[in-house]
Amino acid sequence: MEKSKTILSLASTMALFGAAFPALADGEVNIYSYRQPELIKPLLDEFTKETGIKTNVLFLDKGLVERITAEGENSPADVILTVDIARLTEAKDGGVTQAVNDETINKDIPANYRDPDGDWFGLTTRGRVIYASKERVTDTAITYEDLADPKWKGKICMRDAQHSYNIGLFASMIAHHGADYTE
Repeated sequence: MEKSKTILSLASTMALFGAAFPALADGEVNIYSYRQPELIKPLLDEFTKETGIKTNVLFLDKGLVERITAEGENSPADVILTVDIARLTEAKDGGVTQAVNDETINKDIPANYRDPDGDWFGLTTRGRVIYASKERVTDTAITYEDLADPKWKGKICMRDAQHSYNIGLFASMIAHHGADYTE
């Protein structure tokens, strides 16, 4: 199977888009995934059932872009599955993606879930929900912007600010409100 030195990137399942991937013509596709195996296995099983195309999956916790870069033109990866926009950006910035211009993708995936250059597209979104104790918090609607109020200092429990999920959240706030407001 001839591989290009770049790969396609996805945020979720590619089951609806089999025709967009030339590698699938060989009857199998090699996937490098940050997604948890138990979350994507049902999707990949359904993909194989519907298309007859076998999926070979390598699950990684970290270092996906570095691995593909090290493998270079010999990388068996056809597709990567990532968990958020930060990882998609890392893949694109790392030079391991290639543009996809497919009518089905362009029709079915809104433009705000696609890279302007076509290097990646997202199929799922992740909610960032705020939970508060009813016994201790009387506010009925708290936004992320509200959490900047000094009254919440020392009362917020969250992942490390450097976690990729939070980086994605901060990036979306910067895109929506601007850097000064987000700061």
